Amino acid sequence: MHYCPFICQRAQPIRLFLEYLGEEYTERRYGQEEFGRWQQEKCTIDLDFPNLPYYMDGDFHLSQSMAIIRYIADKHNQLGKDPKDRARISMLEGAVIDLRSAISTMAYSPQLEEEKKKLLEKMPVFLQKFALYLGTKQFLTGDKPIYVDFMLYEALDCVRYLDSNTLNKFGCLTTFMKRIEDLPPIKKYMNSDRFIKWPLQAWFAGFGGGSAPPS
Repeated sequence: MHYCPFICQRAQPIRLFLEYLGEEYTERRYGQEEFGRWQQEKCTIDLDFPNLPYYMDGDFHLSQSMAIIRYIADKHNQLGKDPKDRARISMLEGAVIDLRSAISTMAYSPQLEEEKKKLLEKMPVFLQKFALYLGTKQFLTGDKPIYVDFMLYEALDCVRYLDSNTLNKFGCLTTFMKRIEDLPPIKKYMNSDRFIKWPLQAWFAGFGGGSAPPS
């Protein structure tokens, strides 16, 4: 898998999913100083739509983060067992993307503090929906995580940095996050020097950017 480590959100759910599945993979990281080189190289790579991250599985090359994570899920029979199941998973995926997109929109806004205030006013509504859907289940679709669980984990991790007090009002969501972190492959990965914790957005973002998380 090839990606920019200074933009975590697109690759992080894929990376967590691969780690959970125990799939061996090699990463090619384009650092901030190499971004110009990526711009030159991308048109020479065998990709229909050159972009980061991209994924190479033998002679099959794929870009677009959602296509990548769905492809991996499909290989492991995790896209649903029937049309209704697949529709529910797609619905969850869309709901997580809505939450994550709202965070990204705020993060790049020139009126950061104003937009942050607006988002935090709406955040309980976002979180309540996920809390109600999760209920007493271990994970979103049952007792085993699928790819949307890792997408939700990454989005909730952003909320934790944005305002942990808001997140902490939803105990089942913080328990869900801990449950993901306690999965043996994920715990091992997060304790390794390969784990990328930060940034959450591009380095220039008002929220989630820079070289280190807030203290």
